[in-house]
Amino acid sequence: MTTFGRTRRLGVESWAAMTTALRGIVANRMRALLSTVGIAIGVATLMTIYGLVTGLTSSFTRQIATLGSDTMYVTSRPWVVQDDWWQYRNRPPITRDDVEALRQGAPRLRAVAPLASAAAEVRLRDQRVDAVRVQGTTSEYIDTSTLKLAAGRFLTPVESVSASHVVVIGTGVADRLFAHEPALGARISLGPHRFTVIGVLKPQGKAFGQTLDKLVIIPIETFGRIYGERRDLIIAATAAPGHTYDAEEQIVEVLRRSRGLAPETADTFSINRQSELVKVFNESTTALFGVAITIGLITLLVGGIGVMNIMLVTVTERTREIGVRRALGARRRTILLQFLAESALVTMVGGGVGTGIGVVASTVIDRVSPVGAALSPSAMVGAVVFSGVVGLLFGTWPAVRAANLDPIESLRFE
Repeated sequence: MTTFGRTRRLGVESWAAMTTALRGIVANRMRALLSTVGIAIGVATLMTIYGLVTGLTSSFTRQIATLGSDTMYVTSRPWVVQDDWWQYRNRPPITRDDVEALRQGAPRLRAVAPLASAAAEVRLRDQRVDAVRVQGTTSEYIDTSTLKLAAGRFLTPVESVSASHVVVIGTGVADRLFAHEPALGARISLGPHRFTVIGVLKPQGKAFGQTLDKLVIIPIETFGRIYGERRDLIIAATAAPGHTYDAEEQIVEVLRRSRGLAPETADTFSINRQSELVKVFNESTTALFGVAITIGLITLLVGGIGVMNIMLVTVTERTREIGVRRALGARRRTILLQFLAESALVTMVGGGVGTGIGVVASTVIDRVSPVGAALSPSAMVGAVVFSGVVGLLFGTWPAVRAANLDPIESLRFE
């Protein structure tokens, strides 16, 4: 027989096996339903966990992206603290003197900007926006961050040092206060203080269920007069072109000299990068995802064993039918394909139901929880296909047993 003939015959046998398997499932609907329960629970668990991890990763990625991949942040304490947190508690705060030291003594830095934060209520006549993040900084901050302007302009160097009452607002503030009028040139209030809007930022989106756009930026001098000069600052610094790797060394050198630290004294500041947070996040989510996947796989294992048991019962019940088919000329391969197809179809139905439950659960979590959840179409298709693979694996033994039954003994079976 030619290769084409063998392929055609295999296709005909496979189609016949599928149709026979479907008739068997329809004839034993309750048994098939019970077989799918374990698979559906396992797949639903996996899909919900996958959706949570995907949503959490997406939220974190959006938030961490606002820090800028090439920007270093100088703080009094490191962002990631392990068991030695006690050694950082008495560190002095980052001050304006540190900012000036870097500006004057670190030529490998392209931009250096101080950053101070507070929270305030923003008002325009009878419109109010609560819990707005107020950031005090200088004109260089736009070069160290990923912020983009949708309208207007950013702070100028003169405004940064002259305590001007000008403000750049995020879209979360602009949409609430200026839905029906232009924002540029308008006067808004931060507490009892009046500011002129000079710029509107482009949307940054959400992270962990919280908007990143409820933000206003004012000059650092103005911030100090309103909220106090003794706040612990953050310094955002971006390396000059071609000095990405040695800029950090220069920051350490300049700040140690500025703070008068002896050679044997440890640093009293920390330099943080976006990559450090990404590394810790990946380690945490990998461990969480591993545990969750293990739980889901155990559930699938239990469901697969249940499918195998029911298929073994099916083989026993249909022994005489198998004998008749073999006596009429059915090949062992045909019997094998039939039972494998039936097992795979049962688990794929369970996988489809479980995927549907996972999609619903992820949608509900995304709407009611601050932690988002999301499922991609490829993940949904992959879940159904994986369910079919589970069916093939756990259906192999019953299928082989059915295919190897002796036709004469099968015809005698009662």
